[in-house]
Amino acid sequence: MSYDYDRMTNEELNELCDKYLLGADGVDKDPAEAAAIARIAADRGDAKAQCNYGSFLLDGTGVEKDEAAALSYWRQSADQGYASALNKVGLCLLIGLCGAEKDPQSAEAYLRKAAEADSMFYLATMYKEGMGVPKNEVLSDQYLVMAGEKKFPLACLILAMRKFAVKNGTGTEPQEGATLLLTAAEGGNSTAMMLYGSCCENGIGVEKDLSEAAGWYRRAAKAGDKQANDALKNLGFPGVM
Repeated sequence: MSYDYDRMTNEELNELCDKYLLGADGVDKDPAEAAAIARIAADRGDAKAQCNYGSFLLDGTGVEKDEAAALSYWRQSADQGYASALNKVGLCLLIGLCGAEKDPQSAEAYLRKAAEADSMFYLATMYKEGMGVPKNEVLSDQYLVMAGEKKFPLACLILAMRKFAVKNGTGTEPQEGATLLLTAAEGGNSTAMMLYGSCCENGIGVEKDLSEAAGWYRRAAKAGDKQANDALKNLGFPGVM
């Protein structure tokens, strides 16, 4: 099937780009064609395409790798307020990626505007570690909670562990901790999968359920957790090959 790209809208081009990238809906997988289509829409000024083409350039997917050009396209997209691009530019400025000079103050501005889950987590890390900004535990915690509310897996895992810990004489909150672990586990964090499986195995914050525990241990094993097979065997279930 042939397409007249000049007659297609940017939205149509973005959809077709995805099909060529993934090999979907009867379209043969062709990363080079996907990149070419993304560039057409990007050079028309489409923010999504600019962000996507920047990622093609960063990874060298279907096009020659060019980190500086990737950052340039991300900046163009970010200038239009595209959240994913704002996040990418912010991260580049935070740690000096793609040839960008480290600029924590500008990075913070981009990440704040992006307001995505991982953006909030980066900001939490900035203030916790004092990465170009004064350390501020209160502000770090606020961003961490925001990242958790947006279901960022690592943020949920950290918050969960706080719920299980005894701090300043206060008791633990195992039910809230288990809920956060489940969110992190569902988001693909293998450590959270193991810990939530342990909650199910021991009835911590959730009803005891050995079958459920085994299910999460299996998922953790498939995700690469080295302790998961031992946990399965301790329950009398076969390990994952």
